[in-house]
Amino acid sequence: MTAVPAGTANWSSSGTGAPAPARPAVPWLTIIPLAAMMAYADGFWMVSLRGAVGAIERTQEPFASWLRESTVLLPAFVLAVIAAVTLALRWFGPLLAGKKAFLTTALLVAAAGTVAGTVILAASEAWDYALQHDLMGSLHHASSVQSVEQLDQASLGLQLTAFGYGVGLLLVTNLVVTGWTVAIRGGRLDVSRQQKATPRRTPRRAVTGRARTVATDLRQTLAAVALFGSAAIHLAVIPDHLSHWVVASAFFLALALAEVAGGVLLLGRPGLNVLVAVAVASVVPLVLWVWSRTSGLPFGPNSNAPEPVGLADVAACLLELGTLVIALVLLRARRRETGEPERRTAASAHLRALAVVGAIAIGSLGVAGAVPGWLGELPSSGDTTHSVTH
Repeated sequence: MTAVPAGTANWSSSGTGAPAPARPAVPWLTIIPLAAMMAYADGFWMVSLRGAVGAIERTQEPFASWLRESTVLLPAFVLAVIAAVTLALRWFGPLLAGKKAFLTTALLVAAAGTVAGTVILAASEAWDYALQHDLMGSLHHASSVQSVEQLDQASLGLQLTAFGYGVGLLLVTNLVVTGWTVAIRGGRLDVSRQQKATPRRTPRRAVTGRARTVATDLRQTLAAVALFGSAAIHLAVIPDHLSHWVVASAFFLALALAEVAGGVLLLGRPGLNVLVAVAVASVVPLVLWVWSRTSGLPFGPNSNAPEPVGLADVAACLLELGTLVIALVLLRARRRETGEPERRTAASAHLRALAVVGAIAIGSLGVAGAVPGWLGELPSSGDTTHSVTH
């Protein structure tokens, strides 16, 4: 734990000539090790529980499954740790002073990792039960209905018991891992790092303009990351569609290229036409997805047949919906041009990281769900039908 020496704060000259403290920035050297340790440690217990009580379809190659799934889920744990240090930053300030603040922050980190692991474990156990339920249904013709129902109830009870044990294991593991990681780092647990500001004087007009664009820059960055995530998901589903419907693969390729181009333009200074194009590129696949999952598209190999909902298409739709909302907000702000400055808060860098890492986490789950076998034979969007939607 680092102390706060008196008179060591970094100061820089603002546009008004008054001194301004250096802005807190995200301590990635603290967040990444903590998140990685919890992701791979929790992933070990999840795969172990699956091997003990999970569906047989998901118990093959345990080491490869642990390595692959823990890597895919790493952004979710990064998101959890950022949320914990952001809360600690608001409670205790940019530097932890005293044992109470230090221990509370460590407990927050372990609790946040446990919450993330618990949500993932619940989804894994639910999927195992669904697969086992289908297997019990296939035994209907070979066994009595009563015995099938008994087996199904026993399977549900087993999954609930495994979930309870798993939550306890995750909590204890994350407490140990957090303490161990902090000890390896020499007892340091940073909730922020001081980002030095430039010492030169900045004109008042430039300072006001920069403050006004803080929120706009955050929205543009988040929309760009969401577009890149959607593009990655669309590229991942192309191989699955090539052998069934080439038109769908061509659509996904064109859509991915358009999303990448839109994301790149959003990282610069997008004009009105770019924002409109981004909104259109987001709303079109959303409309096609709703159409295909309700009544079915009137064309393609499985015309007029509703398609099942999968992890990849849900992740892509979440990212596209977020992009659409941000594009509409930016379009509205562009028209209004109120000129009111938007001030940067002490946790703005952390909030920016939360938003961006959240989009990355959704994108990584979507890509994993689009590749057959990556998450234990989860059905991809092209397993049963092959339209030009996710």
